[in-house]
Amino acid sequence: MEVGVGGEVPFHYLRDSLSPNSNFISFLQNHFSEEQINTVFEKYLLGATKNKEVIFWQIDITGKIRTGKIMQYNPETGKRIKHQSGAINWVHNKLKKSKLLPDDFNLEQCFFCEHLLNTYPVKTVAIVESEKTACIASCVVPELIWLAAGSLNGLTFEKCQVLKNRNVILYPDLGAYEKWKSKAYEMQPHFIQPIFVSNLLELLAGINEKLAGLYIVDYIFM
Repeated sequence: MEVGVGGEVPFHYLRDSLSPNSNFISFLQNHFSEEQINTVFEKYLLGATKNKEVIFWQIDITGKIRTGKIMQYNPETGKRIKHQSGAINWVHNKLKKSKLLPDDFNLEQCFFCEHLLNTYPVKTVAIVESEKTACIASCVVPELIWLAAGSLNGLTFEKCQVLKNRNVILYPDLGAYEKWKSKAYEMQPHFIQPIFVSNLLELLAGINEKLAGLYIVDYIFM
């Protein structure tokens, strides 16, 4: 059994998974250039399973691999595919089931692509909910570092400690603006720079779009 000290997944699992052979990458190929896709693949270190699921690795600012989120997408529509066991699996859970990590493995999640903060020390940081959105937005607006909180509730004070000295813009999905605005207000006293919360989607969306809970990617492909 590999120990995975302090909730760390051994590097070779990430290394061995690196591949553009996922349905998520196939979807991107329908909309972006080869250069754009290669940049996303190399910067975000995307993995793939034998079933063409994408692996969104969580690598923290120190280079420690926390886990990987495994998701399946429709290669034509880019929509997430759900199945009997759910839409999401996790690398650390699969390794625990295979007895390759201890049962008491201590997972502490970080931002998706947090490792890029050291690579781009002065760039403004943009935070969205989903990993898919971060990858696609980085193709459209590469001037920003796009990180993903992983979910509506994934924007936590603990995760945001790595952002204290950075310029940060939050881009919540429709229906999440007030919650993320409140979270930013709570965290602001602990930050040097102001935390901006974009209301762009709230301004663009009509009633139907708000009921549908659209997000940035939906507007990119409209």
